[in-house]
Amino acid sequence: MSLLIKNIKQLVTCAGRSRIPRAGKKQSDIGLIENGNIFIEKGKISFAGNISGLKKFLSSNTDTKYDILDASDKVIMPGFVDSHTHFVFAGSRENEYEMRLAGKSYEQIAKAGGGIISTVKALREIPKKALKEQAEDRLEKFVKYGTTTLEGKSGYGLDLGNEIKTLEIMKELNEENRYSLDIVSTFLGAHSVPPGIKKSDYVKEISHNMIPIIAKENLATFIDIFIEKNYFDTEDADLIFTMGKRFGLIPKLHTDQFNSVGGTDVAINHGAVSVDHLEVLSDEDIEKLVAFNKSRENRKIIATVLPGVSYFLDIPYAPARKLIKNNVPVALATDFNPGSCMTENMQMIMSLASLRLKMSAEEIINAVTANAAYALMMEDKVGSIEAGKQADLLIFDMPSYKYLFYNFGVNNLEKVFKKGKVVYSSK
Repeated sequence: MSLLIKNIKQLVTCAGRSRIPRAGKKQSDIGLIENGNIFIEKGKISFAGNISGLKKFLSSNTDTKYDILDASDKVIMPGFVDSHTHFVFAGSRENEYEMRLAGKSYEQIAKAGGGIISTVKALREIPKKALKEQAEDRLEKFVKYGTTTLEGKSGYGLDLGNEIKTLEIMKELNEENRYSLDIVSTFLGAHSVPPGIKKSDYVKEISHNMIPIIAKENLATFIDIFIEKNYFDTEDADLIFTMGKRFGLIPKLHTDQFNSVGGTDVAINHGAVSVDHLEVLSDEDIEKLVAFNKSRENRKIIATVLPGVSYFLDIPYAPARKLIKNNVPVALATDFNPGSCMTENMQMIMSLASLRLKMSAEEIINAVTANAAYALMMEDKVGSIEAGKQADLLIFDMPSYKYLFYNFGVNNLEKVFKKGKVVYSSK
């Protein structure tokens, strides 16, 4: 049955130029409609607009049987798109949290046997069925706070069998999860170097063994690399991205989290869809992103910033204001993972972006919808409320969209629609 949602106090559409990422002043354009209306047919939006537009639409629409939902005093916006997560993992690392509070650095914790390698050990030991069950249980928390599309990375297997195990779980969950979430998979074999293996040998393993098999089995859309001191460098990235692109995988990149080590150049040289983290991004590298994006009429590089990581690790925040001022499109994501940002709550990330990144409410909303969808190359399906898109909607019981940032730490989300169906309701 089709559905008419009418009398929406504030309809935040993020529509208009959704196939081009929002940058600069345009990142503040949220396509707000007062007293809006939405018509949904077969899981997609057929109409979104004001009352006069709705009357014209209904007069010409052949579908005369539909349910009606009165959304008076409600705020509706697009479902959130979380474009950077590591939601498939085993074990937990709360002990490391206290080590950090005691003054231990990320690198010191890793050398003591913690960090990524401790999660690798846990993931290698857990059966696939149990790992999948844990991952699906986490999806409920994402949905509860408004995420309707998310990316998931491998990178806690660090060998062929366990990387495939992780990616298979994400592929299966994309097809089977009970919330109908869109899950986009990223191969992050170059997350860390596994113990007992030379880095050069592991880079060859990724390039010549893992990538061809993962691509053949259609287990990932993107390929990612953690460029950082004591992990992978620009030469490693060139080798891995070159092979990944040869097999149809699209580059994304972890870079400039702790040190500026040339990741922006790699992203530009390989046409990455996004550069993520950027906590220590330099002014020089911002200028490079600006120049690259100006030269590209089609795909531009999205700067995906992760304020939850800065909060959790107590490190600097990415220069979001500089990026926006220089017309670099900004997205926000949770980076949900067991070591550096243990939250599935996108609303928490939005609050941090307001307080710590000094982004406006409108800039933040576009960063978790239209721009995040672009960072996953899904802008044709999700990220805005407009005809032809999936009916991925959030209904908030609050007086205005700005209240979402004012009433922090409280979930005012009443309903979540995914592809036209209610997948979460608070009542």
